[in-house]
Amino acid sequence: MNFKRSFRTIALLMMGAVSLTACSDDDDDEPNGPKQAEETSNVVCIVNAGKHKQNNSTLSVIDLDSNAVYNNAFADANGRGLGDTGQDAVRYGDKIYIAVYASNTIEVIDGKSYKSLKTIQPEADKPGSPRDILAYDGKIYVSLYDGYVAKIDTASLAIEDSIAVGPNPEEMTTANGYLYVANSDGMNYGNGYANGKSVSKIDLKSFKEVSKIEVLVNPCDLVSDQSGNVFVISMGNYYDIPATIQKIDSKDNVTTIAEATLMACSKNTLYTINAPYGATEMAFASYNTLTGEQENAAFISGDETPANPTAISINPNNGNIFIGSYLTASDYASNGYVLEFNADGTFKAKYNVGVAPVGFVY
Repeated sequence: MNFKRSFRTIALLMMGAVSLTACSDDDDDEPNGPKQAEETSNVVCIVNAGKHKQNNSTLSVIDLDSNAVYNNAFADANGRGLGDTGQDAVRYGDKIYIAVYASNTIEVIDGKSYKSLKTIQPEADKPGSPRDILAYDGKIYVSLYDGYVAKIDTASLAIEDSIAVGPNPEEMTTANGYLYVANSDGMNYGNGYANGKSVSKIDLKSFKEVSKIEVLVNPCDLVSDQSGNVFVISMGNYYDIPATIQKIDSKDNVTTIAEATLMACSKNTLYTINAPYGATEMAFASYNTLTGEQENAAFISGDETPANPTAISINPNNGNIFIGSYLTASDYASNGYVLEFNADGTFKAKYNVGVAPVGFVY
């Protein structure tokens, strides 16, 4: 399963308006830094993208036992910044792999100390610009915005192969022995994302594309359930074509579920947020992934709601719901925050982190 977010295409359109960083709920002074979090395995790491072209991506670590937040964990451990526009991260074994888009790097760090083990960078004359990242059966897969997916060996920590997909691929997920990749054509927004209407299906054994599945325009977000169904959010054109979720079953049949801009999946429940750019209201709903029927018209309760959500993620250990947000609906430069809700939707905690928290690692 794949628990991720997709604020990326709108971020590219806005370019100078996007930014991300980190801090704690009570603005702690962090006297002992992230080393305190090494004493517990009950943590969530947050990738904060940082403002595009400002080279200020950060890594925040939340200790879920104490609710303490340690910001700039990567910089504190390594004496340097994470890079420009962090996008996503995945934990595999004792390592965390972080895709940093504008810096064109995949940062490999120790999962406890957060110290860098290796910085993987595509060669200058090869496809690059990492966007999404996931792990499967001893390999790390990274979508490259130049139109490819790269495969990284977790033993050598080197790119061992790559495959062409569609233009400007975004998120990925795995299901039924296949890798699914959303081909957004995001840089072709001036032409209505004309070539962004497909999801590539790649056989993970052969690492060959077996088909391109036709979906709605500008697909960006992908998740899968425990039954092998894949769900894609096509973001539309941010004008008269709305962001829409479609379901792809194991036979590549495509059906429409609902309108939404963000989603996460846990077992056979799909959690969705519909917060179109510029909208004054947002909606939270959950769906049964097998039937497509709505289960809950509002899966969170209480007065705490995100001002401008950047991501939604489900903690696989307990089913708790995490939602990242900008500080306000129009503030793309200040540090943002993460809201945690219990699995039943009741509010639990708020954590002040970086600007537009986008990647969650448990």
